[in-house]
Amino acid sequence: MEQIFATLGIDFRFILVMAVGFLLLFLLLRKYAFGPIFNVLEQRQSTIRNNLDEAEARRNEMVRLQKDYEQRLASIEDEARDKIQAAVKDAQAARDEIIARAHTDRDAMLRRTEEDILREREKAMSTMRDQIAEMAVTGASRILKQKLDVANQGRLIDEVISEIGSRGSRNSVDIIGGRS
Repeated sequence: MEQIFATLGIDFRFILVMAVGFLLLFLLLRKYAFGPIFNVLEQRQSTIRNNLDEAEARRNEMVRLQKDYEQRLASIEDEARDKIQAAVKDAQAARDEIIARAHTDRDAMLRRTEEDILREREKAMSTMRDQIAEMAVTGASRILKQKLDVANQGRLIDEVISEIGSRGSRNSVDIIGGRS
């Protein structure tokens, strides 16, 4: 085997020196170079992990705030809808009350007006009865005072009719104007 190594130009001593040099170089690099590099890499990894954790926490907080915002918005919409419905109900109730009050007032006004009309009618009828009775008495007293012949009777009837006409127009003005 030594011959094969010799023909190939391989020297065991040289390989052994190279292996020992490599091992020493590896130990020196490990202590002075790989340690600080690994520390920097671990710090970098830790920083990235912390940043990712912080980003995840912010994302979770954002999702929570968004859900909270949506719930508040939904509750505000529900509250606004409830207030609008309550206002509509109040307005309908007020409208119904106003209409009912207007009907009641209208009915009372109609009843008072009808009563006033009946009173005025009765008053007018009473006044007319009194006037007719007065005219009848006046006419009868004149008839009794005078001797009646055909000429006097016609003249007397004309006088009573003209007097009734003049009194009727005066009394109708009194009745319409509210005087008796």
